[in-house]
Amino acid sequence: MLIHGGFVDGSGWEGVYNTLKKKGYNITIVQNPTISLADDVAVNKEGHCRAGWPSHPFGHSYGGVVVTEAGTDPKVVGLVYVAAFAPDRGESVETLIKNPPPGAQHRQSYRRRTGSSLWTGPSSRPRSPPM
Repeated sequence: MLIHGGFVDGSGWEGVYNTLKKKGYNITIVQNPTISLADDVAVNKEGHCRAGWPSHPFGHSYGGVVVTEAGTDPKVVGLVYVAAFAPDRGESVETLIKNPPPGAQHRQSYRRRTGSSLWTGPSSRPRSPPM
């Protein structure tokens, strides 16, 4: 199972999916609803139930938090973190990024909703898209 990060969808895993499929692996891409962590975990747990085989979920970025939570399913035999958050019990993405280790690249980001768009970036307002 391939689980995407936040602000993206499962299509980012297409190349990995195609490669693993060609090698004969049973693989699925999970499309998280990204409404809440609980919803994303529920979708992933449902995927484990439907799979019918032991799984090694791969989580990227925020997907690491999802696989950590959903990884308690008995069909999960291992978790794979690909440039992902790997929280310990009681940790969240917020606690993980609050105090990065010395030398880690860290950008202060902001979030602002405008209509149905969510802007995220390093400054206080969204940049105009290129023309």
